[in-house]
Amino acid sequence: LDKNSKQQVLTSLRHIQDQQSDVSFLLQTLGRLWLAGVQIDWSGFYTHERRHRLPLPTYPFERQRYWIDPKKQGEDGDSTPVSLAKKPDIADWFYIPFWKPSLPPVQLKSQKLAAPKSSTLVFLDECGLGIKLVKELEKHNQDIITVKLGERFTRLGKSQYAINPQNHHDYDSLIKEIIGQKQLPKTIIHLLSVTPSTEQELEIEQVEQAQIRGFYSLLFLAQALGRQETTDDFNITVISNNLHSVTGTEIVSPEKATLLGTVKVISQEYSNINCRTIDVILPANGSWQEEKLLEKILAELTVDDSQKLIAYRGLNRWVQSFEPVRFEQAKIEKPRLREKGVYLITGGLGDIGLVLAEYLARTVQAKLLLVGRSALPKKDEWEKWLTTHDEADSTSCKIRKVQELEQLGAEVLVVNADVANQEEMQNAIAHAQEQFSQLNGVIHAAGVVSGESIQKIGKIECEQQFQSKVYGLLVLEKILQNKQLDFCLLLSSLSSVLGGLGFIAYSAANIFMDAFVHQHNQNHPISWTSISWDGWKFEKENKQSTSLGAILHELAIQPEEGIKVFERILSCSEFNHIVVSTGELQARIDQWLNLEFFPEKEANLLLHDRPDLENVYVAPRNEIEQNIANIWQEILGIKNVGLHDNFFELGGDSLLIIQVRSKMLKKLNKNLSIGELFEYSTISTLAEYIGNKKTEELTFQQADQRASRKEAAMQEKRQLMQQRRKVHG
Repeated sequence: LDKNSKQQVLTSLRHIQDQQSDVSFLLQTLGRLWLAGVQIDWSGFYTHERRHRLPLPTYPFERQRYWIDPKKQGEDGDSTPVSLAKKPDIADWFYIPFWKPSLPPVQLKSQKLAAPKSSTLVFLDECGLGIKLVKELEKHNQDIITVKLGERFTRLGKSQYAINPQNHHDYDSLIKEIIGQKQLPKTIIHLLSVTPSTEQELEIEQVEQAQIRGFYSLLFLAQALGRQETTDDFNITVISNNLHSVTGTEIVSPEKATLLGTVKVISQEYSNINCRTIDVILPANGSWQEEKLLEKILAELTVDDSQKLIAYRGLNRWVQSFEPVRFEQAKIEKPRLREKGVYLITGGLGDIGLVLAEYLARTVQAKLLLVGRSALPKKDEWEKWLTTHDEADSTSCKIRKVQELEQLGAEVLVVNADVANQEEMQNAIAHAQEQFSQLNGVIHAAGVVSGESIQKIGKIECEQQFQSKVYGLLVLEKILQNKQLDFCLLLSSLSSVLGGLGFIAYSAANIFMDAFVHQHNQNHPISWTSISWDGWKFEKENKQSTSLGAILHELAIQPEEGIKVFERILSCSEFNHIVVSTGELQARIDQWLNLEFFPEKEANLLLHDRPDLENVYVAPRNEIEQNIANIWQEILGIKNVGLHDNFFELGGDSLLIIQVRSKMLKKLNKNLSIGELFEYSTISTLAEYIGNKKTEELTFQQADQRASRKEAAMQEKRQLMQQRRKVHG
């Protein structure tokens, strides 16, 4: 970019916290584009609308040209960085996850853990692995705090506690108690997902129990740490067993896979918390293999490794990777599709569901069973509905879309059913078989894309994400177990690979889908495939862009591109899991998971002028405002950031907000959540929030001090009364 020019960044979608309507925000941006000199197609804008001429005072608009000349090839000697742009050839969008052998950490030396001495918090499992690990840690001069499961938060002894994992308040009580004892740990080892192996068919109760020990336990732990005003770094190592299908022969427990969503997103939203997982197969109790495994785990605790997913199979270390594969254009015109075949699409009235339904209608005049939670009026009431409701009404749009499918030659049955309700789904399929015939294929596209920061999300919001993609998947397997299908495709998301700000529950739900197919395909002759899709872009609304972890607009898949991807996947050999990324996947993993950002700029040397914003420049008034401004200027590369300038209007995005949090933690000693930084997006509002927060903390501290003095006085009074009773017999 020309360092002397003024760059302006405008967004067409409102921020999730912005309360104005999408249309109002879009029109406001359009006006600002016009003010900036962009030529607007007003005839297209005013189509179907009648306008009247209104004379306005004339004004000489002094438009200036801001043109960014591209850098010529070979202009500098730097090596070309990996491109994050959308690849032009669709065949290059596909990746297959696999596990590759990895060198283990250097063998642990006795003095490695001995200095410096620090506290380690260990959440104990029921299989005894944690207890044995604690004994080894104590040999290396570690102060160990242990936590086991119980009915309520209880201090069992010195550095020994019990918690109820379902109660998030117990995690707050635990962390506060540890801080009060001045034992705040730098290392946390979480073993609650180490459980006895079982080959039983997966039931909803089993899945729910796994969430309590895994996903929710880690979520509540992160929230409790986030509520503490500490800038200390934490390393959380999550140890599980039978989670991954590394060799393809293991007994796997997909119900545990949701914890991987927390591991990925916690590190993204909290720059001072590093998370990773180590998956193992438990050796025989007391065997030499068990002793060796403990040595391996201890060695892992001493290394600073960027790998998030590690697995030990026997004594061999494995890490997850992604192999790019080319899926060429399908040679068969209608791969794996039958003329007038019968196809079930869950989430069939959603954007992606309707795109795929139209493809099936156009190519094979399919008989379609579209299942969704939103009900349509009875068919004989459609015309009345269309004439009495606005053209943009969502129900009207869906009715017209179904009518278009029928005009293409499809037979369409729309059923209102919750995919997580077995009875409703059985009735839907029975209805379809009665009207059509045997089911030929299934596309599971149900799901809600929504985002909320870790510090704000609750169990209700998480369960909403789990309904269709977790519990609904269990229902699908049950009702389809005797069906001779040609294919069953699960529409997962790239968030299962990349995580994403605000996507802790959404990422976890999609990871479950990816893991579930491994167990299903081990036990059933008809293979299923999970597809981790990149974001889709729709003209009317891009729902994925309204969340904190939005996929970049430029990388999103157009509906016509999505159809070409769908065709290629149908024509390829059977895979458990396929990842679709329009950009270089490893580069995106490096950015989002390994948090490898571009090199920092030299302060004040490469800064652009402040762009022309609606609000005038107002200089920071005090130290905290100036410190925030300095951090923004450094990260955004803009000088003279004003008090009321919006971070996102200056060009900020999700990746940059992660860097802002990290800088504020290191330079200002302020531990703010990602959600707070999104909510308070100007220097003035953020500084005011920090000031109010500090006042509240002082108030709480004073209240705690008063309570402590009162308790001490009461204790002294009780002791005095006891002494008097002894004296007077």
